[in-house]
Order: sequence, then C-alpha cells, then structure tokens
Amino acid sequence: MPTSSANRRSFPGALRPVPRDRRGGFAMLEVVLALVVLGLLASLGLPLVRTQTGATALRSKAFEIVALLRMERNAAMTSGRPATVLIDVQAGRIRSARTTSEIALPATMALNLSPARSADIRFFPDGRATASELALSSGRDSIRIAISGPTAMIRIVGASVAAR
Repeated sequence: MPTSSANRRSFPGALRPVPRDRRGGFAMLEVVLALVVLGLLASLGLPLVRTQTGATALRSKAFEIVALLRMERNAAMTSGRPATVLIDVQAGRIRSARTTSEIALPATMALNLSPARSADIRFFPDGRATASELALSSGRDSIRIAISGPTAMIRIVGASVAAR
C-alpha cells in the first residue's frame, strides 16, 4: 500500500531530525590555531620569567641571611652572651653556632665575606658586632649585606640586578 504525504502525520512526541546550526561551536581548525597561538605566546614569555627567577632567588636568600643575622643579634642582647654566625665561603653555608639554623646557597650563587680574614660574625650583648659585609652574587646580579660594628645594624646596602 503506497503511502502519501497526506497519510503521514506529525505527532507531538515524534523524533524529528534536528537541523544543524553551523554557528553553534568551534571548528577543529579554530581550536588547533588557538592552541598554536597560546603555545607561541608561552614560548616567548617563558624566558622572561626564567631570567627574573635568578634575581628573585638572590633577593630571597639575602632576606633569609638578614633574618638569621638579626635572630643571632637579638639572642646575644637578650641572653647576655655573645652569639656567633659561622660563614663557610667555600661551601656557601651560613649557620648559627647557637642553634641548628643553617642557610645553604645553591651552586649558582657565590658568597664573599669581608674582611676576608674572618670566618664568622659575632654579636655582643652590649649591641655591638664585628663589622662585616657579605656579598651574594649569581651571574651578573649581586646583593651586599652590611653589618655595622658599633650598632650591629644589619641591612641590605646594595643590589645590582643586571638589565635583561
């Protein structure tokens, strides 16, 4: 029995083919191109971020050293006994003689102490210290930490960060 279009009825719950809308979504080519552009931007921006980490790491170590020195200075003044910070320039280590606190520098950083004849910094109960200067360097970047003899003031006096 032949069926005609007049015999076919449309029921409210019947499945009908959904027309395809070409505007609703992204083509695979668009997604791939967006990923390529993001990859290029990341590859251009990554070297800029990595070069700043050297100066940031140097600054961070300088702040750690200043904190250790200030802790020992305060301990000397409150305990009434001298406190010593031992400096091992060759190994790149700075440690407290009183506690187990130690700062180890990464291999990429160099440490210098002046005057060179000393291997430690001493803090006295009356608020004095052995006058010293620590210099941290990494590549072309450097930071100096000064310890005043008469006042035992500890501060970062110079930071030389090379322009990139």
